[in-house]
Amino acid sequence: MTANASVWSKTIIEIPVTEINRRLLEVIPATLAWGTLLGLTLLAFVVPFWIAIFVIVFDLYALIRAGYMSVYLLVGYLRLRRDKRINWLERAQGVSSNLENYREKITRRLRHLKGSANKNDRLIARELTRHRREVTKLIEEAVVIPDWSKINHAIILSTYDESLTVLRASLTSLTKTNFPKEQLHVVVGFEERAGSQARERAAKLRREFGKSFQTFITSFHPDGLPNEARVKSANANWGIKALEKKLAEQSISRDNVLVSNFDSDTVVSPSYFAYLTYAFLTQPDRYRCSYQPLPLYNNNIWDAPAFSRVIAAGSTFWQMIESTRPERLVTFSSHSMTLKALQEVGYWDGAIISEDSRIFWQCLLHYNGDYRTVPLYTSVSMDAALAPSWWQTLVNQYKQKRRWAWGIENFPYLAQGFQNNSAISARTKFIYIFRTLEGHFSWATVPIIIAGLGWIPIFFGDPAFHATVLSYSLPFVARTLMTIAMGGLLISAALTLLLLPPRPEHVSSSKYVSLLLQWALVPIIATILSAIPALDAETRLALGRDLQFNVMQKTRKSQ
Repeated sequence: MTANASVWSKTIIEIPVTEINRRLLEVIPATLAWGTLLGLTLLAFVVPFWIAIFVIVFDLYALIRAGYMSVYLLVGYLRLRRDKRINWLERAQGVSSNLENYREKITRRLRHLKGSANKNDRLIARELTRHRREVTKLIEEAVVIPDWSKINHAIILSTYDESLTVLRASLTSLTKTNFPKEQLHVVVGFEERAGSQARERAAKLRREFGKSFQTFITSFHPDGLPNEARVKSANANWGIKALEKKLAEQSISRDNVLVSNFDSDTVVSPSYFAYLTYAFLTQPDRYRCSYQPLPLYNNNIWDAPAFSRVIAAGSTFWQMIESTRPERLVTFSSHSMTLKALQEVGYWDGAIISEDSRIFWQCLLHYNGDYRTVPLYTSVSMDAALAPSWWQTLVNQYKQKRRWAWGIENFPYLAQGFQNNSAISARTKFIYIFRTLEGHFSWATVPIIIAGLGWIPIFFGDPAFHATVLSYSLPFVARTLMTIAMGGLLISAALTLLLLPPRPEHVSSSKYVSLLLQWALVPIIATILSAIPALDAETRLALGRDLQFNVMQKTRKSQ
């Protein structure tokens, strides 16, 4: 009786403590953000002189940060352009053969190119030299490389009510890849609650693409299953498990399967699966990695309004910057991982919205900190926010940014996971917790501080402050620093033009002017369509108001 009482008392104590701990963690991000914004605002009235000093220092910090971010952005773009020229299928085939012979083959080709005055030959020689170093490292580390021809790709396209136009474009891009279609296995995951129209779309897709790949199936995810919400991850789980049965029938080992969890509008580059295969083959810890391509929101970019284009480009550029710092890289949107890792961590969490980043944290905790994301300098193109009306596009864009910012729900999950896992080093825990919290904190506060805080001392400062030189200098100094920082947007504007898909016939060439001028909207967009949605998400988390998954409407006027 005493033992039973002890067990029950322990259970009663543990449950509330765990719940209280989680709720406290959920409150932290919003508390930090709102505390900073409200605290600085109050101090601007009380001690305007010191807040004016803070504004200048903060703007200087923003200038320096913009500068080094621009450097990372350029590095990311140059790597994307460099890797676009590489024959990844040839390389995947080469490294899975005899490495010594393959290195000698590269050496012979370099000898042939030596001394060439042709610019293209020099570029090829430079890249082959880098590749030979990679192969030499594989030889020295005695990396065992699987046979590329046994690597299979499972592709999941989860959909609710996307049109056949969107789904066809995504599937057609898969048929145009240069990887053998006998090694591609595709499932389009529909929702049962979508009704008969979804069944009709599925039937049409099976007729059109049924013989385009080794495996092509459609699945229908039932509504209202236990421990699930109406989110993409629940659909993806249902779809991959349906596909696993087909893989088992073909005796395909999970060790040889890479899973690409794509949004339904994802259009892959022709070399995507070849590049992914090469990256997988050449990682010594290949089963402890996710693989992240660069997302480009280009499918309908010519028809999207300016604010939507800026948000789309900004998201691409941020991922490009993060790719150059792989120690910080977390999976985002469409990405790939091994089926082995996916199964070992229990698949995606079917009750959360931010499954794209959560799966990385699941793996990091499961493998005791020994998990990372490998950047792929190849692109997957998706849709920018675009609805039939300007206002609905604005609303959809706000909701999309808020959904992305809802990734802050991973902070309490990660913090509790670290508390319960003593095998992960304290340094690793601190780095990931700090980066997660600091990233979302900056997202929700920095644009607001830059846009609004500096004006409070000027308009509401006391007479003593207005008598100082600083009072007269603050607008000029802040404006000058921000103007210099905005100069970094010239790089963004240039890269936007370089990354554009071909201009459709119905779009005037004058559109290029608006594509350049749109960057003048950044200060407004960064506040209204970035910081405020992030603050909204953090506040909802603190108040315990779960965010509902919203399916962004995908419109393509050009098609």
